[in-house]
Amino acid sequence: MKTLRGTALYAGIGNTIEEMREHLDLAASVGINAVFSSLQLPEADKEELLRDFPLMAEIAHSHGMLVDADIAGRSATLFGIDLGDFKAFKKMGVDIARLDGGYTDEEIVKASHNDAGVIIELNAVHASDEWLSRLAELGINKEQIHFCHNYYPMRYTGLTVDEILQINGTIHRYGFTVGGFIPSNTHKRIGCSIGLPTVERHRDMDTHTVIQEAFLFGLDDVFFGDDFADVSELKLLAEADSDVVTFRYRPFVEGEITEWLVGRVMTHTAGWGREEILRSNYVRHSFQGNVDDTFSCLRRRGDVTVCKSTLLRYSGEIELVRKDLPRDEGMGIIGRIIDEDLPLLDTLKSDKKFRLVRDKEI
Repeated sequence: MKTLRGTALYAGIGNTIEEMREHLDLAASVGINAVFSSLQLPEADKEELLRDFPLMAEIAHSHGMLVDADIAGRSATLFGIDLGDFKAFKKMGVDIARLDGGYTDEEIVKASHNDAGVIIELNAVHASDEWLSRLAELGINKEQIHFCHNYYPMRYTGLTVDEILQINGTIHRYGFTVGGFIPSNTHKRIGCSIGLPTVERHRDMDTHTVIQEAFLFGLDDVFFGDDFADVSELKLLAEADSDVVTFRYRPFVEGEITEWLVGRVMTHTAGWGREEILRSNYVRHSFQGNVDDTFSCLRRRGDVTVCKSTLLRYSGEIELVRKDLPRDEGMGIIGRIIDEDLPLLDTLKSDKKFRLVRDKEI
């Protein structure tokens, strides 16, 4: 299955099909390739959901988007479909069925062998070694299984950083992919005024930073949990490089260093810097000009620095400061990462690629 960058729409809660069509047209135009929905929202109007969900799915399919939908016992009741009848769900427009309760392990394994071509999506929060081992023993079809986290409408109920890293690590060890949700800062789903993220700390963070961190957490697929995210947010998600962390920064100097640095993909190499700094793998670069003209002072978390010629073979090395450090006459400060992206300094681990772009250029 292709990597998914998704928006969200929910039929049955008062949004018109015209509004959903307009949003899907816009999302597709910037590269969004999937839409998440639900067939079991308790607040959804039954008749409206029955009427509009298949129409919404048809529009999504016209753009080549996959439709990912929560299904459970309520879905079967509303639509008169047996929970094991994936051909019926496929006919409604469901490409990925997120089994949100009501299925035994044996039924999950059977579902993974469905001949309707429906991808079966399992709740990532349950992904323990014990459970995944049991599913493997029962003969689960890995080719048709995907994992996805919940979103959390209530404050202080989302996952911690440690929790999502542990869960995603377990899922990846068993050879599965995993998705998750991020909130929109431009539109909240009806009744969810504080957003719909998977990770609690993402609830109040900048959208660019959240997207970068979602991939750092090991998410393969990322969806907005809130519906109707605006075009700027959709574009950020569609264009994000999951393999390279992008820091926004403000340069303090201009010239060759800045021209060389901006947008260059670098790597934080294992064993280099650890808690104090991120060291670019581009070391001993010979800049012609203003390396020694850069100023030295107390280094603050988020500063972008360059080694001066007095450090000999390290001259020209670029470093990102992860914690406040004392003044070093051998280090010149050439810029600063914007406050919103400072959390990424902690999340980025060894051997991860990163780059700097001027603030306001994305």
